[in-house]
Amino acid sequence: MNVRLKVLTAGALFFIGGQFALAQKDSATSKEIDEVIIVGYTAVKKEDYTGSVSKVSTENISKKNVSNVAQALTGEAAGVRVMTSSGQPGSEPDIRIRGFGSVSGNREPLYVLDGLPYNGNVSALNPEDIESMTVLKDAAATAIYGSRGSNGVVMIQSKKGKAGKDLITIETKIGFNSPLIPRYDVITSPEQYIGLSWEALYNQGKLSGSADPVAYANARLFSSAGIRPQYNMWNATAGELIDPATHQVRPGVTRKYDPENWKDYGFQTSMRSETNLSISGGEGKTTYYTGLGYLKDEGYVINSNYERYSGRLNLTHQAKPWLKGEFNLGYAYSNTNRNGQSADSGSIFWFVDNIPSIYPLFLRNAQGQLVNDPVFGGYQYDYGTGRGFGALTNSIADATYDLDNRKKHEINGNFFLKADLMKGLSIETRFGGQYYNNSRNDYSNPYYGSAASMLGSLYKVRTELFSWNFLQLARYMNRFGDHGVQAFAAHETTDWKYNYLSASKYGLIIPDGSEFNNAINQSPAYSYIYNYTLESYFGQVMYDYNNKYLFSGSVRRDGSSKFLFNKWDTFYSVGLGWVVNREDFMKNISFFNRLKLKANYGTVGNQSLVSKYAGDQNMGYYPGYNVYNPGNFMGLPAAAFDRIGYPDLTWEKSKVFDVGAEFTLFKNRIIEGSVDYFHKTTDNLIFDKRLAPSTGNAIKKVNDGLMVNQGIEFAFTAHIINKENFYLDLSVNGEHLRNKLTRMPIDYDTGLEKVLDISEAGFGRAAGHSLYDYYMREWAGVNPDTGAAQWTVHYVDGNNNGKFDSGEQITSLHEYMAQNPNANVQVGTTEVYAQATQKFIGKSAIPDLRGAFTLNAGYKAFSVSAQFLYGIGGYSYDDAYANLMHNSVVGNNNWHQDITDRWQNPGDITNVPRLTSNLAGDNNFNSMSTRFLTKSDYLALNNVRVAYNLPGQYARSIGFNGLTLSVSGDNLWLKTKRTGFNPTTSETGGRSNDGAGTMYRYSPLSTITFGVKATF
Repeated sequence: MNVRLKVLTAGALFFIGGQFALAQKDSATSKEIDEVIIVGYTAVKKEDYTGSVSKVSTENISKKNVSNVAQALTGEAAGVRVMTSSGQPGSEPDIRIRGFGSVSGNREPLYVLDGLPYNGNVSALNPEDIESMTVLKDAAATAIYGSRGSNGVVMIQSKKGKAGKDLITIETKIGFNSPLIPRYDVITSPEQYIGLSWEALYNQGKLSGSADPVAYANARLFSSAGIRPQYNMWNATAGELIDPATHQVRPGVTRKYDPENWKDYGFQTSMRSETNLSISGGEGKTTYYTGLGYLKDEGYVINSNYERYSGRLNLTHQAKPWLKGEFNLGYAYSNTNRNGQSADSGSIFWFVDNIPSIYPLFLRNAQGQLVNDPVFGGYQYDYGTGRGFGALTNSIADATYDLDNRKKHEINGNFFLKADLMKGLSIETRFGGQYYNNSRNDYSNPYYGSAASMLGSLYKVRTELFSWNFLQLARYMNRFGDHGVQAFAAHETTDWKYNYLSASKYGLIIPDGSEFNNAINQSPAYSYIYNYTLESYFGQVMYDYNNKYLFSGSVRRDGSSKFLFNKWDTFYSVGLGWVVNREDFMKNISFFNRLKLKANYGTVGNQSLVSKYAGDQNMGYYPGYNVYNPGNFMGLPAAAFDRIGYPDLTWEKSKVFDVGAEFTLFKNRIIEGSVDYFHKTTDNLIFDKRLAPSTGNAIKKVNDGLMVNQGIEFAFTAHIINKENFYLDLSVNGEHLRNKLTRMPIDYDTGLEKVLDISEAGFGRAAGHSLYDYYMREWAGVNPDTGAAQWTVHYVDGNNNGKFDSGEQITSLHEYMAQNPNANVQVGTTEVYAQATQKFIGKSAIPDLRGAFTLNAGYKAFSVSAQFLYGIGGYSYDDAYANLMHNSVVGNNNWHQDITDRWQNPGDITNVPRLTSNLAGDNNFNSMSTRFLTKSDYLALNNVRVAYNLPGQYARSIGFNGLTLSVSGDNLWLKTKRTGFNPTTSETGGRSNDGAGTMYRYSPLSTITFGVKATF
């Protein structure tokens, strides 16, 4: 929340959003003072704050057309990374603040809505109801949240009314969603694909010793060893189709039919429409804000959309001179269709990029004619009986005939009371919470696809969340001459409960009936509850001397039901600040208009023990207990052991140091900026320890190890031109981050620190390395004589013959050298993937620099803004590209256009090996290695907006206080190392944060929006 105050009398006390801000008048005339920010449980002038925060105003939020307000943070704050891992409208982005808060636990920040921790869905909040978002980053800002502050805090302030300023605002937007960001450059010509397939079989025959590799390839091209005969779309046999001299389709060969372009049927340009109405104002003792919103956001994938109805009511009333109250209530109903997005053969994205161009979307008969659909009408989709790719599936047909629907009701609200007991002393209480009910309904038709053999199926999930929070707080604020004091002591209780129920039935009586009474067969049903409580006692003191020397301190004691034994811990912070420009010696220094130095240190915790994507969420709520799964033994109840409990498990805890400067330069504040250095040490990391097989358990979760995140972040704004009718601003922010594991957990087998952890594919975790240092086999290129793939092998020359022999290889170099530090290790190459050595290859997924820059300009009534995102340095593993550079059986997958650089003849110098259609020994060409590590540098045009504000006199002449016309674009352009490669959607730039391959990813959508906003 960004508020500018006028000081009218000495020592005037202001109430802001349920909190206080204190200002003092230095002279008899009123003057403007600095903005007030809401941080933690208090409000403070930004100039007097010792912590590191970034604020995003309603103006910046409204520039972006997003269905989830958290996405509006993209590019707005240094050290804050927003990853939109799915283009599905309404989906929740992943946010990371200042690196990686945990090895395997939760890394998401805490959200706080209007003073209370928010456990609901951020997508339920209408961005038009939000006044501001403030990101709290360091210990001075987050330690007051104790066990929930380790990953940073995002504070969201909703809009409130202002007394004497009645306002009606109506805004309508209409836009278009489309996939403007290019996809991978794949083979789209059936003739090109079939020529490559024939060549692969020809090479296979040649390497297999066939006397006539041409005949070998011709016999297998359209067969069970290659492409099934029904997918020969040409009026020719294999021998008539391919010219052996060129390995290409002969001129003059005709087609039976033209296969459809799957992209044309799976993707679409869709509509986005949004309307918002708000009425706010107040008179005397009461202020109010009401907001109503409607959003219909259709994805560019068929039958994917998000529809939301939202409402918000904020009331404030001064009941007595000493008693003030607030009531805040928000409601949202959403209806979402998520067809075609599963991380399997139901993914339209997987089909579009990976299906060979020879395969049609619709079924053809022997003459190549379309087959009529006797059930749904039109033409029958081809479900791929005998098809090498996605056999028995058709994602576009499934997205058309089936349904994956979610409906959600969500309520959030809180009630606040403040009583002034005496001058400077008050007591406050706030009670509130969130409730949602989510219904998922999946329908699979009885005629085609995966449920046809079951005569159709239904799957339903009901989830319900209810959490509440009760705060009691005593606050004292006063000023004694040059000494300003603000302090509070508080108690807070949090209760969180999540209910889950799922069931499925199959065998539909009415083909399109979607309720369970329409199905005759029952599959097992499941239900469970997750819950926890958190009890907290905390306080904070803030002091300033003469508004120049600043001190802050906080302490919090948290007790969590998640832990069996170690339930309680204490977190604290201390901060110092110096407003240098208020010193007498700075009066004649015009270079610094404003200069503040600050430093703080503190501790924060993390009670969220597992990632939100983890399969075993039970471990996150009841880690201390042995877990058993219920079963049936001869009709009697039984229990099967699942895992042991971890009763000694406790908080991950971080020690955070931050030092920084905030400044404005020159008399007219031409340049504003801030620079911060942070150092965060996290211990008690949650690690998996391997147990001896004799224990009967494979893994034990332990608190062990030490991790450091450190870096520099900066934010600068240059007011390049600032004239009466024209302005031009340039803002730049960025973050340089380094991450390192400085201590590994103890290995039970050796009693020493674990040498290496490779639990996440492609990465090695070891002391002295980051979480995301790559550990894999090293690509050594292509043998120019044979076209075979080669990898690096490290070995010990046991027979001293000066060359590598099978059996001499070192499987894992880091572990081997830890055990044999004086070994004489040789380096060679191998054409056997399994013999290649896994090792640290000196590359990391963590970039050197990442951030954004924004241009803002205005001329008279026109304004223009453009925001770019950038990343410099780091590498990502491009698994989608690897999948397209395969050497599997022909017809099983499409190829990237880079396959045209393949080895073909002895002496060819290339990085793409020969094609041999899954020949034994050649089937690991695209297995994980450095071959597919890709520089993750990027430049993205995230948002552009052009607006026209009708001058006031003209607006009033037609009955408005203000009228704004705008056109904007979001996610419009991306430049990366490879077309289709998008490293912005996950932490590592490769696989999604939930572990799904990027070939299944719903790439973020691009939106062009036209808007009209009127105020009365």
